[in-house]
Amino acid sequence: MEGVDGSGKTTLAQALKERIGNAVTTFEPTKGKLGAMLRSGDFGKIPPAAEALLFVADRAIHTEEIKNNLDNGYWVICDRYFASTIAYQSASLGDEADMEWLEDIQKCATIEPDAVFLLDIDPSVGLSRVDDRGIEKSRFEKLDFLMKVRSTYLGLAKRHGYDVIDASRSAEEVLSDVVSVLVRRGLLASE
Repeated sequence: MEGVDGSGKTTLAQALKERIGNAVTTFEPTKGKLGAMLRSGDFGKIPPAAEALLFVADRAIHTEEIKNNLDNGYWVICDRYFASTIAYQSASLGDEADMEWLEDIQKCATIEPDAVFLLDIDPSVGLSRVDDRGIEKSRFEKLDFLMKVRSTYLGLAKRHGYDVIDASRSAEEVLSDVVSVLVRRGLLASE
């Protein structure tokens, strides 16, 4: 699951896990030491390229967790993965963004997912959902920044063939669309 903040990734991941049954959910940044430091901002103000490398290091650890779960027969539903580093770090790097570099640095830190869903939503709607949570916003949760992130996500979806889902609708409708795609691809049995 990919998408800007407030697009419903976590809600969808949980609902899909319940639908599948034999699944685990993971998210990035992880709860590990590196992920927790990234999430909390403990690294302070660091260059965007260094931050991108830290996100990829956290992803490499996360990928080992994914592999272990797959080896044990579980479905793995990720709340962010490969595309998030490209979308968010390219927005941080601005005109200096090197998309090829952002993709290349992840090659040894990822595995190919069976499906990638981009939950597309207008960032202003996503931010209003974030506001409804009543928790402090992260430094990434700013409208102009998320507009750049969304644009990059849409470009990645086109280039890599991600399924783009209209996330402005209800959680039930979004889940239904995702399940339909998984059934159509033969990854999930219909009910």
